[in-house]
Amino acid sequence: MAHASKRKTYLKVFVALFVLTGLELAVVKLAIGRGAIITALVGLALAKAMAVALWYMHLWDETKYLRWMVGGTLLSFPALYALALIFEGAGRAVFLR
Repeated sequence: MAHASKRKTYLKVFVALFVLTGLELAVVKLAIGRGAIITALVGLALAKAMAVALWYMHLWDETKYLRWMVGGTLLSFPALYALALIFEGAGRAVFLR
């Protein structure tokens, strides 16, 4: 019985990932600003990454501390990456004059 319930959960997660991928494709086709598209796509990608980490990597069964640690890393990555790109761009502007 336990095996069947896991199979049902994995199927639900698969469907959720499928729907999120469809939403990503729909967002690209919307007539909205570029910034809104990028924000929506990053948010959807983070949601998909979180779903994969929680269920397929079995983090859902781990301690609350470990889940928060992994989730915090996923949520802070875009900001850290943007900061790295800003510093790289500033460095290029200074050194390529």
